[in-house]
Amino acid sequence: MNEQDRPQNAETTPPGEPDAVIVGTDGSPPSRNALAWAIREAKYLDKPIRLVGAYTIPSVAAAAIDVSYVPIDDTSIRAAVTNTLKEAAAEVKAAGVPVEAVIEIGDAAGVLIDESKSGSLAVVGSRGRGGFAGRLLGTVSSALPAHSACATVVVPASWQPDVERTAHPTSSRPIRQDGIVVEEPDPNVDAIEGLRFDGKVVVGVDSLGAESPALWKAARLAVRRGSPLHIVAVITTTVIGPEWLPSTADLERLVNEGADKLVVAKQRLQEEFADLDVTWTLFDGQPAEVLVRASDTAEVLVIGSRGRGGFAGLLLGSTSQSVLPYSQCPTMVVRVTRDHNKRRHDGEVPEPGL
Repeated sequence: MNEQDRPQNAETTPPGEPDAVIVGTDGSPPSRNALAWAIREAKYLDKPIRLVGAYTIPSVAAAAIDVSYVPIDDTSIRAAVTNTLKEAAAEVKAAGVPVEAVIEIGDAAGVLIDESKSGSLAVVGSRGRGGFAGRLLGTVSSALPAHSACATVVVPASWQPDVERTAHPTSSRPIRQDGIVVEEPDPNVDAIEGLRFDGKVVVGVDSLGAESPALWKAARLAVRRGSPLHIVAVITTTVIGPEWLPSTADLERLVNEGADKLVVAKQRLQEEFADLDVTWTLFDGQPAEVLVRASDTAEVLVIGSRGRGGFAGLLLGSTSQSVLPYSQCPTMVVRVTRDHNKRRHDGEVPEPGL
């Protein structure tokens, strides 16, 4: 970036500081909330913050019969973005964190995705609208986690740290827990009180188990914060059609296999992080619901995304895209790359911390 593209009078790191915490900001309440979370995380990481402001330049037709377009003077737009970044930079500087700020012309999601290539973490706010509107393709909080080159954290607009929150009822039920005997569920009850994860980093793992990149990211996050780590996994035993009519033995095997993967995941983590408090729960239910309900009380939720890229990576219905619009706490999305899956299928053991 040229010097004129950077807000002046702010204590900055050298342009393009590698491994900075990237924060998208537009001055809105959700982005200010995301900035507050990013400042705390940058302190944990001992990393600088790079504030990113982006805007597009509208164009208008020069005449009704003229197919050419005349660009609008962007001076006032750039000035507004610059002022927003100056205010944000002052907040970061006051917290004692090195900061730089860049302004780019272009779609905010595309700009942040490009910036993520040199970042250690990307942080954005969520409008928190929920429903279909909150899941529209192209929104920053939807597009960035699907395509970011680094892990992305989406901070809900309503997030407030150190505030007691409510665990909402859930139809998903714990069927195995680390060191706890789980009572048989009452078949006549449709929903039960959700488990509480106060002060914990919660990570959802799938069939990757101990090889999940999200698991290791979550462990390092928990270590930095001095927080316990809780691993959740989900299986679905509900019979929804004649295509799969499992016997009791089949269901027991399915549950045992799921629990065994969580036991191994805990063992692997404790070999790497001896002082980390790790527990786990295996649920019977729907993955998205389990993760959203965990976010009711968790300190941070960490989930993986297949991150296939292109349109496929943005398809509504994937677990990560189903969780983000409704998550009640800061949610980190860690992409699982094709290369990671290939190495897994080739029998290579991934290094801890991937």
